[in-house]
Amino acid sequence: MTVGTYIPPHFRQDDPAVIAEVVATHPFAALVLADKGQMPCVHLPFLRFGEATRPETWRFESHLARANPVAEALADGRELSAILIFTGPDAYVSPRWYVDAHDTSVPTWNYQSVHVRGRVRLAGEGDPEWLDRHLHHLIDTHQARIGGDPFDWDHLPDRQIAGMKAAIVGIELLPERIEGIEKLAQNKTAADRDGVIEGLHRRGDAECDEMADLMRARDRG
Repeated sequence: MTVGTYIPPHFRQDDPAVIAEVVATHPFAALVLADKGQMPCVHLPFLRFGEATRPETWRFESHLARANPVAEALADGRELSAILIFTGPDAYVSPRWYVDAHDTSVPTWNYQSVHVRGRVRLAGEGDPEWLDRHLHHLIDTHQARIGGDPFDWDHLPDRQIAGMKAAIVGIELLPERIEGIEKLAQNKTAADRDGVIEGLHRRGDAECDEMADLMRARDRG
């Protein structure tokens, strides 16, 4: 049995398209393995594959150093249970921003996250072209996000490229349970949420603005 995350019903996000968008816009995730009482972990950029509206088709892939304990735990064809945690915007919420609950509330934290539980294993070990495909896809995806000219490593010496590839290994996670969490003051009144949105915008930093925009978008449906 796969144990899930505690999520109050009003903070649960079950829309696959929304969850896929969180993964696409915040792809740098924490991977934690369960291995004989140990929990090796690593932070990596992940790619999601499969139809956005059909989580049963999804798989996730990344790469890491062969010397990393996570890679060592997966050596010799081992496959381990793991959780992959994607984190969207988060922000401290002051009770002074509330309107209706101004005098009865305490500070809290709003956040967005996706938890993917499943089985992780090394990938591409028997396919010499797997790593090339993965790296090109990863680079192209994120170069497109920042704009500008595409990046290609053809200008680098073959010896340097071969050495770098030899030092890394691919991994793949096959999901068994996917959970979206959005704590966006859904348990507060519309006036309180408006107050939080205004307070976050007054902070004047990018992440607070992102959280405020997310709250406004959810209120608009």
